[in-house]
Amino acid sequence: MDYVLGIDAGGTKSHLALFDIEGNMIDFGRWGSLNHEGMPGSFGQFKNELNKFVFDILYKNKIKIDRITSAAFGVAGVDTKPQHEIISKIISETGFKNFSLANDAFLGIPAGSPACSGICAINGTGCTIVGVNSKGKMFQIGGVGYISSDYGGGGMFGRIVISSVYSEFFRKGEPTCMTPLLMEKLKIKSKYEFVETIYKMFEEHSLDLRELTKLLFEAAKKNDKVSLDILAESGRNYAGGISGMIEELEFDKNKDDDLYIVFAGSIFSKGENPKIIDTIKEKLAVSNRGLRIKYKILKVPPVAGAVFWAFNNLNIQDKDECYAKICSQLENLN
Repeated sequence: MDYVLGIDAGGTKSHLALFDIEGNMIDFGRWGSLNHEGMPGSFGQFKNELNKFVFDILYKNKIKIDRITSAAFGVAGVDTKPQHEIISKIISETGFKNFSLANDAFLGIPAGSPACSGICAINGTGCTIVGVNSKGKMFQIGGVGYISSDYGGGGMFGRIVISSVYSEFFRKGEPTCMTPLLMEKLKIKSKYEFVETIYKMFEEHSLDLRELTKLLFEAAKKNDKVSLDILAESGRNYAGGISGMIEELEFDKNKDDDLYIVFAGSIFSKGENPKIIDTIKEKLAVSNRGLRIKYKILKVPPVAGAVFWAFNNLNIQDKDECYAKICSQLENLN
């Protein structure tokens, strides 16, 4: 029996899905972060942990790596050509012969569309927009830190919650529901303790900025203007990036084809307020008239995209059937 393997090596968590060649799931594995950029040992540590992750699953199922006929890897931290080359070499040295590799953000496209083309906007730990056109050309916008000024992701939203409260305290900023929510969460008694407490928590690495994102959505739920404006600005930022992607990959020249735009990441899939997505749709309706856009919030784990991508590389006959079968087996395994 031959097998197909997909890996989503993320910045927070990682998934591995092993399927037989007939589309039946054999095993599903979970791991922590596999982003070399956040590892003390960088690429060397990535190699060691990837090997352990892969071979633990293969040994468990008594499968030799030469029986993996196709594999696909979405790996966080693959943003440049040198990074792609280094990680490709690591995967080859692990023993994989036939595999595809891209930044983990690209997995949202095959996970959201059996056409394996379209655009995926990620809003989770980080913020990235990626696209693949029908010719296989791939492009990425954002996800490179301060260079791209991304306006999304749990870390960035957490910092904005803090700065919004600071502005209310010391810059005559607009009052916001986030202020009492943040003060209560961090047990800060007055504005005069605010800076020192935050500073100390940063130094001790005890402040989880992603947790503060929940306060942003909690305030938005109360119709708080400041938080809603923050979400709307993020939506405008995404819409601009998506429009740039449409132009870059020339989706606007194929107006008779459906363009799938997939929303992935916890802030899109679990956020309690639709303001970001609603703003994106409003802006794209104006700037990209005539395009047949289909929006989809990703409900399956992105590793489903890696598995389908690996199957697609085998030139399967019925893509729709294969896609549906993969998704049905992975939809509850986030």
